[in-house]
Amino acid sequence: MGKGTDAARAAGAGLHADVIDDFKDQLLIAFLRRLGNKVTIPVQEVDDTGRFICSFNIENGAFNFVLTEKQ
Repeated sequence: MGKGTDAARAAGAGLHADVIDDFKDQLLIAFLRRLGNKVTIPVQEVDDTGRFICSFNIENGAFNFVLTEKQ
């Protein structure tokens, strides 16, 4: 998701990039609330996320997220 924000800024769409950043902040807060407000994740687990892609859509007023491995 970071590449999209960088691309928006590089294309002169700073406002769009700011909206993406705000969305990611809100999303992280929503996930943490869903998981009980506190989560501990080892650094290595975060470092190992590079092989995944997070895709999402919105249906019936709800975000649907899916993780897949890059091919």
